[in-house]
Parts: sequence; C-alpha cells; structure tokens
Amino acid sequence: MALPILENALRDPTLTQQERSNIQLVLRFRALPFRDRAAHTVEGFRPARMGMANLADIKTGDGPNYTADSIPDREDEILDIIAHGDRVWATWLIRGTHSGPLYGIPPTGRKVEVLEVGQWRIRDGLIAEAWFFVDELALVRQLGIWPQTGTTEKEH
Repeated sequence: MALPILENALRDPTLTQQERSNIQLVLRFRALPFRDRAAHTVEGFRPARMGMANLADIKTGDGPNYTADSIPDREDEILDIIAHGDRVWATWLIRGTHSGPLYGIPPTGRKVEVLEVGQWRIRDGLIAEAWFFVDELALVRQLGIWPQTGTTEKEH
C-alpha cells in the first residue's frame, strides 16, 4: 500500500472522525482473506458487483472463478482513497503472477498489473454495500488471450 497516500487521506482536515473510521474499516476489510470478511459486514452482505464480473459472465472454461491461487503473489497498491459521509472510494493497482485458474483461464505464468476501483457504504460500523470494477480488457490482454492469434483488426 502507498502509505503516504493513506496518511495524507487520514490527515485531511475536511474529514470527519466518522469518515476516517470508515476509511480504516475499509482498509482492514480489504486486508483480510475473503473467508474472514463476514465479521465486518452486515448480515447477508454480498457485493453488488465483483471486480472481474465480466470475466465471470463470459467464463472461458471449467474451473473456479477467482481464488487465492489465481494470483497467489497478488499485491495491491492503493493509489487513492477518499471518504464522504457513509461512502468510501478507492483505486488500487493489482500486481502479481497468474499462477492458478482464473474464471476458466488456465494459468499462464504471466505477470499482470491492472487497475481496480471500489466503492463501499458503511452502516453502523459495518460494510453494508460494495461495488468493484477491474480493467478486465487490460487483464485479458496481459494474459495473452485477447486478441486471438490469427484474427485481423477488422474482426475485433
């Protein structure tokens, strides 16, 4: 994580104490493995959109969706984070190696670096809503699966 960005965000004099707490909650939530996040969410929480939702929709084969093995060395660098009222928004860069199945895409061993954005709504100190979006076009290009070899530019 880019600590100066977080330190600056948390020192912003226009933030309320609640907004600072919301940023800290989101950062704690993001640092946890998926299986451990429920304690920080309202009952029945499900993100409105997962970051790689388009890949899930066009799943290219059999196998799991996104798991910890998909990009096991994944590191996220937070580029920006802001809060206003009960909302927190962040942009981060995902870096790692595609070493496990990813929405049916077999491991390529390729390094990836893609942007993701997220939005959270906080209620009573818990995450009530979330929405994520990954630059999936950049991801599939880095994985070498699009454009397909042998096609012409007009076919895209």
